[in-house]
Amino acid sequence: MKLKVQKKSISGVCNQKLALIFFMTITSFMCKLHAQAQQKECDIRLNATVSSTGNLTNDGKGTYYTGKDWIAVWLNPTRWPDQAFHICMNWPFNFFQTCDSATAPAPTGTRGNRTLLHHMTNPVPGGGGKSLGVFTGPGGGNDIAISKPLTATINSFTDMTIGASLSPLSTEVRFCNSDCTEYFSILFGDSSVFHHPGIYGAGSTRPIVSRTSDTTWTISFPPGTVGRLWNRTPEVPTSELYYYEGSLEIKKQ
Repeated sequence: MKLKVQKKSISGVCNQKLALIFFMTITSFMCKLHAQAQQKECDIRLNATVSSTGNLTNDGKGTYYTGKDWIAVWLNPTRWPDQAFHICMNWPFNFFQTCDSATAPAPTGTRGNRTLLHHMTNPVPGGGGKSLGVFTGPGGGNDIAISKPLTATINSFTDMTIGASLSPLSTEVRFCNSDCTEYFSILFGDSSVFHHPGIYGAGSTRPIVSRTSDTTWTISFPPGTVGRLWNRTPEVPTSELYYYEGSLEIKKQ
């Protein structure tokens, strides 16, 4: 009888150990899955096709690829945790780690080879502005960023359902003049996405973001979109209202 009790006792211990091992294995597996999911949700590399007409146009050199000619097009960039989208013509790959830094290929091509063009030629009547011509960059932070969360209920592009459209809370376009002695921002919506002090988006309207498939989105500044253009160079920035039309079609790499 004593022997039987001992066997049962040993069996119970073994079952507890097996259960503990099983629990630890499942927990480790779930943690890995969670880490992989988080990895996929940050620094999502994109390619971008920019409009050929309007106030935002491409440079005539085709698609903008993240990593080529030091361009970066991101969803959820870790460098800017409060941005849902960012396209930059000269990204500092060497200075900022990304979620895929360990496996991502090194950037290729030539710095400053690509640019975005901003045609500030359509001031809103009565908005205080005049035609300023075309800003070609590529220096001075020639970039476009959209705030995160996108709205009060949608955090990022990847949270949008296919076929859905929304207008983000804030969008900012930045560039400089030909010798970068003057720096400009166009604001659409609430406030500066880059937290530049003393500038705001009063009188502006917002672009439209649409999710067109599992891997593609469109960012559209439709006809009639109004942005507040700020010259950030003076100690007290100055601003006027301008019409701004154009689009970006973005796709996961």
